[in-house]
Amino acid sequence: MPRDLISRRLPAVTILLALVLSLVPLLLATPAQAAPRVPDTPKFGKAIEGYAAYEPNTICDPVDRPGATKLAGLIRQTYGSDESIGISRNACYTTSEHNDGRAVDWMIDVSNSTEKAKADAFLHWLLATDSYGNKNAMARRLGIMYIIFNHRIWRAYGNPGWGDYTGTNPHTDHIHFSLSFDGSSGRTSFWTGNALAAPCVNESLTQPAPKVVTDPMRYVPVDATRVASTELGVGMVNGKSCRLFASSAYTSHRLDVDVTGKGDVPSEGVAAVALQVSMRHPNWDSYLRAGPAGGEIPKVRRISTAQNKTSASLLVLPVGANGKVSFLSNVGATDLSASVVGYYVDPAAPLSVRRAIAPGGGNQFDPVAPARLYPNVAIGRAGRFKAQIAGKAGTDPSSTAAVVSVTVDPGDGSGKVFAYQAGSDRPRLPLFSYGPGQQTVQTVVPLSHDGSLVVENVGESRRTFDIDVSGAYESASLPGGRGYAARRSPKTVVDTAADLGLSFLGSGKSKTFSVADAVARGTSAVLLQVTARKPKTPTELSFWRPGTATPHAVDMSVSRGEIVTSTVVAAVSKRGHVRVRNASGIGMDVRVTVLGAFR
Repeated sequence: MPRDLISRRLPAVTILLALVLSLVPLLLATPAQAAPRVPDTPKFGKAIEGYAAYEPNTICDPVDRPGATKLAGLIRQTYGSDESIGISRNACYTTSEHNDGRAVDWMIDVSNSTEKAKADAFLHWLLATDSYGNKNAMARRLGIMYIIFNHRIWRAYGNPGWGDYTGTNPHTDHIHFSLSFDGSSGRTSFWTGNALAAPCVNESLTQPAPKVVTDPMRYVPVDATRVASTELGVGMVNGKSCRLFASSAYTSHRLDVDVTGKGDVPSEGVAAVALQVSMRHPNWDSYLRAGPAGGEIPKVRRISTAQNKTSASLLVLPVGANGKVSFLSNVGATDLSASVVGYYVDPAAPLSVRRAIAPGGGNQFDPVAPARLYPNVAIGRAGRFKAQIAGKAGTDPSSTAAVVSVTVDPGDGSGKVFAYQAGSDRPRLPLFSYGPGQQTVQTVVPLSHDGSLVVENVGESRRTFDIDVSGAYESASLPGGRGYAARRSPKTVVDTAADLGLSFLGSGKSKTFSVADAVARGTSAVLLQVTARKPKTPTELSFWRPGTATPHAVDMSVSRGEIVTSTVVAAVSKRGHVRVRNASGIGMDVRVTVLGAFR
């Protein structure tokens, strides 16, 4: 080959050789050297949760919570189904969120460069600033409370960021994630796309709380009027959605709600109101307390609800400052809805006011032997059933409202139950929401002119219902009726866990307890707050006057492992006794508190 041709080709060969050599590292690269994956990030708007507060483990309940299960699933979806992850463990002698099912341990060995790179990539994704400028965006959207890894801890609370971790376990073989109550619920914006609402705020009270009226009061039923919905902003400051929070230090915040001057409830002369209240989707197992705004809130459970569930109950509350009542949650955060269904007239109000707000003098309550008026009523998934109440089971034909218990029997699907005066529009707030299990709620329902009410099923399927009655409100001119007199301070008369009133209430047993120390002579019925705790088998509770037949009517239904709190109206014997029956619950504790009396 000619020398000049060789000289011309040498630069081209050199360039080609250099190119090949530059590709060798890429061709020989192993998968471990590729950049680790990070989770797929959903599309979000700007709204985001705030940083998680410190909500430490206080209970021993090692059951995996929804948010922890979802976080573990996200890690496995991203890095492989064989990733070793632990959530709950029964080590309740220590303080750890593993003990209540909201801590996730992802086994990562820091001495393994591949695993360490995977962990670093995930943490960088978790704590990065998003396109809206939200710092630590994914951690906030997942409800991460703190992270421990490789001698370091990241805290969301206080001053968010990393710091040295000096605990006995350096966490060099795993990453520890602890979730807030919100994070553990699995309902934060990472999963739903909607940021959870901030705490509700209250307007300042400008009046002192009036004294609780302890003299008998007459009742006026009204069509249900919604006065509060934290989810929709009804009754909230500025009409904005919010949630009722308990503080991280477990000193509860109040939510004040206007109840007078709403719907058919007058703005003056009202001493107490009857409310149908629903505690909705709390982020932790919790309960509600309630009382007059500006006054002392009794330390009595009024509604109990498990995480992400909904529970409802009738509450009769004294009206406080500025015509408001107050609600408190013991832990975490919850949504709340309330509708007023009636009011009690202040007997000390001027006569002209009483005449104006209580035509005919108002109504008095007449208890009857609890009776199952309509058993096994099948109502379609968008069906209604008209129930004649007045004139049955000893109620007066002219009754204006009735205390009824509505039970949905076990079945498929979920839905909502409404109970309202026949001929009226369906109220916005349901009596209760149900799932596959049995549920019972007692309430007061106004009756139509012919003495009837409607039970409506808005659900996924046809379900069977039972309708019971335990008393009715009737004209004050009729004999036998009584006004409601609230106790200034509720009095607990039964606590089986503390051997108070009753030491044990076994399955299939009926027992009598006394309310004589909590009510005045001449009492015909009592308003009770009853909490049944975690039976090992499902059960029903019934309350009635001793000396009368055991009723088929049911006041409460309690599923296995549940805590249920309900308001119950029970007739009282002349000696001040009430009888209770536990149909089938094993290992259940019961607490009964007297709120007031009909006399």
